[in-house]
Amino acid sequence: MIMIIGNINKQREVIKGWLVGQFLEEGPFKDTNMEIFCKKFLKGDNNDKLHIHPTGKEYLIIISGKILMRVNDEVFEMNDGDYIAINGGQKDKMEKILEDTIMLGVRSPSIPNNKIFLET
Repeated sequence: MIMIIGNINKQREVIKGWLVGQFLEEGPFKDTNMEIFCKKFLKGDNNDKLHIHPTGKEYLIIISGKILMRVNDEVFEMNDGDYIAINGGQKDKMEKILEDTIMLGVRSPSIPNNKIFLET
């Protein structure tokens, strides 16, 4: 059996935390079935824009930190250990990063142009 090892910290620096997805270069982590990221967001970083993923589902897990998350018209706080499943077609956005936060995310499937921004 061949084992392939990566490093999340290096991936954060090189390709903004993306670990798996169809958009990665050819290799063992290029995958059309899913996307996986582990990203660090700094307190006060509010660059996320309201968007939808028309196809599939997204899972977000707060490894550490605290954010305000919006799904459709509801805004709620997510803390260490909280996770959420967001079905395709739902509007979502990280409203505010309240503390430095590390988030793990998984989306399925990984297809081009599956993120549509609803605000500029």
